Amino acid sequence: MATQYAPIDPVERELTEAQLQELALAHDGQPWCAWKDAVAEWHVQSLAAARAEAWIPGLAGSQDPIIEEALGRFYRHHVRAVVNRLRAENLELRRKMLEALECARFYASGRSDAGQRANAALRSLLPPATAPHAGTKPGPSH
Repeated sequence: MATQYAPIDPVERELTEAQLQELALAHDGQPWCAWKDAVAEWHVQSLAAARAEAWIPGLAGSQDPIIEEALGRFYRHHVRAVVNRLRAENLELRRKMLEALECARFYASGRSDAGQRANAALRSLLPPATAPHAGTKPGPSH
């Protein structure tokens, strides 16, 4: 029996690369175990989301009204979940954009603080870094 694979969407690949790049930036200079834990957590969350949104094979097109009602409820539930997740992500992106604009305005006004505001803004915009494990020392910053 052959294993079937879904085709890889180039947009999904770009999104994955961007998410991994964001993780790399957030964990820059931290030990390998912090980066590994962050990637593992990201991967597990991605798998959980994919499973939650997966198609139920064999039930589509059924003429049974009970199955049609169950599928309708199932899809309504997932559509609501996706819309709620997109709304939350949109609000978070707006918040991050406002923080970035506030930082840009500060520097555009000609003021300077030796990069303190920019560093603080980057820390707030990037995902929270995983705390280093006991007994490990942060690596050199790149």
